[in-house]
Amino acid sequence: MKLFITYCVVMLSHRPGPVERTEAPTVIAREGTDSYRQIEAICRISRHCKGRIDRSNLHIEGIAFPWERDRMFLAMRLQLTVIASVIVMLSTFALLSINPVEAYAQSNKPFIKGTIANYVNQSLYLYKCYGDTLLLTDSIHTDKNERFIFTTETFSKVQNFGKGYGLYKVILQRNQWFYVLYDGNPIEIKTLFQPNAFYNIATDSLKVLKSQENKRFYEFQRLQQQLNVANYWLLQMLRLYPLPDPFHIKIEEEYFARYEAMLLFMKKIFAQDSVSGNSSPLGRLGGAYLSVLPDWKQPDPLRDSIIAAHYFDYFNPADSFYLHTNILPEKMDIYLALRTNKRDDYGQPVYNEMLFAEAAKEFLEKTAPLSFGEGQGVRSFCLNYFLKKFNKEHKDNAFLFLYDTYLKTAEGDCGTRDGDSLPFGKAWGWAWAREKASIMKGIQIGNIAPDFEIYPVEFRKAEYSTGVEKGKLSLSFLQSDYTLLLFWATWCPHCTQAVPEIKKAVDDFNSIHSPLPSGGAGGGLITVAISLDTDREQWQKFVTENNLLSFLNFSELKGWQSEVVKKYNVYATPTMFLLNQDKKIVAKPETAEQLINILTTAGMRK
Repeated sequence: MKLFITYCVVMLSHRPGPVERTEAPTVIAREGTDSYRQIEAICRISRHCKGRIDRSNLHIEGIAFPWERDRMFLAMRLQLTVIASVIVMLSTFALLSINPVEAYAQSNKPFIKGTIANYVNQSLYLYKCYGDTLLLTDSIHTDKNERFIFTTETFSKVQNFGKGYGLYKVILQRNQWFYVLYDGNPIEIKTLFQPNAFYNIATDSLKVLKSQENKRFYEFQRLQQQLNVANYWLLQMLRLYPLPDPFHIKIEEEYFARYEAMLLFMKKIFAQDSVSGNSSPLGRLGGAYLSVLPDWKQPDPLRDSIIAAHYFDYFNPADSFYLHTNILPEKMDIYLALRTNKRDDYGQPVYNEMLFAEAAKEFLEKTAPLSFGEGQGVRSFCLNYFLKKFNKEHKDNAFLFLYDTYLKTAEGDCGTRDGDSLPFGKAWGWAWAREKASIMKGIQIGNIAPDFEIYPVEFRKAEYSTGVEKGKLSLSFLQSDYTLLLFWATWCPHCTQAVPEIKKAVDDFNSIHSPLPSGGAGGGLITVAISLDTDREQWQKFVTENNLLSFLNFSELKGWQSEVVKKYNVYATPTMFLLNQDKKIVAKPETAEQLINILTTAGMRK
């Protein structure tokens, strides 16, 4: 091929040298002879022939024809025609035989390639699993033959991607996808695209054509799915069927057989890793799910405590490899569930936020020491996940426990350090956690309630405060034995039912303990009703119709974006805070009944 191209270049670049022009000679030739025919042909095709042919006298006269130069031009013309024809033929052949997908892969090392039946010229998206996040790394289309290729060029598209080892998710159209486990070796698969509302056909029909690691990975997934069925459905069936029943024996045999199959499979993986001297991705991934099998006849809390005791036998959460998968969040959730499944002496579930906090701390202690260096973010990821989880589930005490243990500003630290460096050009930012902790600490029982200005619908200054200024009333200026902060909204069905009950409880308390309106400053219970409504008319209509004018009714008409709502970390309605005369938070009743019990106790103390 190189020789042919060189020949074409030489021929195209060749230029004939100058040829001396001579006078036109008179050529005589006999008609019918070879000489006559040759000269006649030349005259017909040559634009340089200025003579005439005199056939009657068998003479050819006055041929003004530079013979040598035209001969070279004719030769070159023939050569170029041949060359052009060959080039067109080769180009056509190349276009017909080379696939665009294959052409793209020729310049890059294949990472994942394969065929997806029923998926012609359709898009695919490649995501990198990183903790609880999917990072989009590449997108391509299949060709007309349903083939696709992701190349190692993918790794250069993401900052600090490294070698790219870990778990990837390939997403197709119509909620179909499949996973691949990359260990540095090319992967080739074959699957089927068939949208289904109940099944992921792309995964169920996938066949690994190339990649020993993924062949083992999909076998592991098959065994893991069977084991999950055994740990839930077969376990329940074992407990339902009578022991003497023959079917019970079959269920028990299948239950243990599925566990043994997984155990033997993972022992084989560990043995192969031991021979190679390296811990394979599947060895680490599968080991994270390998656990002991307690006696099925034992109660769940005891079984869970046994599994929790052996949770880290084959799973080392300090391994940064797990950051490049999606299993860390699941492993953290499972550990919390195992460690907090407790029962009291009466067999009732025990709910205690500190159980969650202690379980999270135990997990965090298994990770690498907290470091602000790049690549040392396993504990940071886990801590960030636990904090967000506790914040979302409103486990304030558990949140503050972890915050004080790992993030509280130390003596001599100015607190400007924001977080650990992360791959992909990001960093763990702890500013949100510090701000949230500050709010939570500010509304803990025993703390002074955060102050704010109240704009009631209507109130009489002398009755409620000695500190009213320019029509504004602050919480701190209210004078009473107790103050109830009630966060509610007219669009909340629980509120519309609870608020009248709360008003009755307040009125009953004030009927006994010197209500303020007629008694001047001091004594009784003032209720500040803070509405999360955004519709002023609807809010005021409800206040009037339900005779709530004895409350200090206040609303910024911003809903959940209200500054007071944020300041008190309100996440549900109704929410109540009971303050004493010093404006310290003394209780957080959740229902009208709890408020009544608290007020009854407070009245007895008076």
